[in-house]
Amino acid sequence: MSDDPQALFKQKSRSFALAARFFSPKTQEATARLYQFCRYIDDLADASAQGEPERLSRLRADLGAAAEQSDDPILRDFLELAQTHRLPLHAAAELVDASKDDCGARSIQTEAELIRFAYGVAGTVGLLMQELLGAGDAKAAPFAIDLGIALQLTNVVRDVAEDAARDRYYLPANLATPEDIEHALKTADPIASQKVDVAVERVLQVADRYYESALAGHWYIPPRNRRAIFFALSFYRAIGTKLRQSGSGAWCRRTHLGLFSKIRVGLAAYPNYRTRTVQEWSTEVPPQHERELHIALRKGKP
Repeated sequence: MSDDPQALFKQKSRSFALAARFFSPKTQEATARLYQFCRYIDDLADASAQGEPERLSRLRADLGAAAEQSDDPILRDFLELAQTHRLPLHAAAELVDASKDDCGARSIQTEAELIRFAYGVAGTVGLLMQELLGAGDAKAAPFAIDLGIALQLTNVVRDVAEDAARDRYYLPANLATPEDIEHALKTADPIASQKVDVAVERVLQVADRYYESALAGHWYIPPRNRRAIFFALSFYRAIGTKLRQSGSGAWCRRTHLGLFSKIRVGLAAYPNYRTRTVQEWSTEVPPQHERELHIALRKGKP
């Protein structure tokens, strides 16, 4: 793990890091420190899948005890960040738990299970980012969760082939089974490929609903930080657009946006930003969250 959180952030999260340039220097620094912690959890989960689960379990125990004297420097830094910015430690604990559950082989069976997975590994990060953005109103939390879910759903369709190589299948199996995905990847069978195409399109449609909810929630974000989140959202959402435009089987390879593509996306999205700023985000009436988006999350939740 890098000794420089901002360097790690720029190297590993290029889309978000590009958008984060709109943040103040202090917010950029805090965001990079949070990213380092989340990336660390992800790396520990990968190590756990290879036979080192005790490190992730120890991190979870120290986090649960808010152990500021932990011998883990990245956890100590996160706990200091959390104390300074009043970050919800329960969200960090849920992130670790979800990452533990995601170690090794994985197969998602239904859309509801996919939403719960996306909440665990990314909606929780939305909750952690909320305070850093100055959007601490409790009513903003569902929208912060929705942004995390939307981004993770984009990751799912972007990484179908890479995930399959690690025995991880996140497309709902009731639409495309792991066998369908493997058959399509290995033989280019048109029937199997069509099933995966349908599953990818369905996940993109679901992601669009969460993106729209997240955009409504921009109402709670102060203007400077709102701009950064808007462009980060736009860059990620454009990955789904590119997948759609690339046609059948585009999911067989990782879809990404280069710098110039991101600039084009940003320029194209800016009029929408201006329109929403005037028509939606400047009103005195806060947005109402669409409760249906969290039906899957209420199962097993207090």
